[in-house]
Amino acid sequence: MPKLKLTIQYDGTLYSGWQRQKRHETVQSIIEEALSEIFKKEIKIRGAGRTDAGVHALGQIATFTVNNFLPMNVLKKALNAILPSDIRITDIEEVENTFHPQYSVKKKAYVYYICNDEFCPVFLQRFVWHFRGNLDFSLIQKAAEIFQGTHDFTAFSGSTEVKDRIRTIHSLTVELFNSLCFLDMKIDGNFIKFRIEADGFLKYMVRNIVGCLVELGRGALSENTIIEALKTGRRPNPLRTAPPQGLFLEKVFY
Repeated sequence: MPKLKLTIQYDGTLYSGWQRQKRHETVQSIIEEALSEIFKKEIKIRGAGRTDAGVHALGQIATFTVNNFLPMNVLKKALNAILPSDIRITDIEEVENTFHPQYSVKKKAYVYYICNDEFCPVFLQRFVWHFRGNLDFSLIQKAAEIFQGTHDFTAFSGSTEVKDRIRTIHSLTVELFNSLCFLDMKIDGNFIKFRIEADGFLKYMVRNIVGCLVELGRGALSENTIIEALKTGRRPNPLRTAPPQGLFLEKVFY
């Protein structure tokens, strides 16, 4: 039975995350409904990982198997014709049956955006954390290095049943921009971009790391507090979990 791999973009604003839920609309359930309509049978998909409610994706991956599949270009057009405009299938390909969207992953990359201004541009507010307070960017950039490498990230994860909380962050970069592009227009402002590549992520891990660095940047935490949290597994105080709208699953590497 052929296994098909979907590459998916979505604006997560209106959805209760990726994973299928009984009482809430999710990205996974919407795509499954569209596939089931096309193939006239129940289709279930498996994703590369869960994204939280309000989180976006540039390159989420999912697979499913089906007996009678359409040509890839036809299926892609049919799916995108049914799906809402905030979910798009950007690529479909057949993969080996041994391919697993979750267990075959080598690493993932997430990006997170902050607008650090008094006012947030209206065209960006669905996709950034609007943080008005003063931040020491150089301090944030320097402290980001602490998270790189292999650590137990218990202190920076949400409640989860996952027992192994050791992850390796291959890179964590922090950049400052004085403008972002929207369509072909330049929108001026103070923007911070975090990009994290790791072999895997725990629940809320990226948002907690970003929130921790923001607390440090506003002077509420020290580098030693972060180091201690990684050693002990105790959540640093104060630490706010960064809101979901600034987070994007950028790419899954296989």
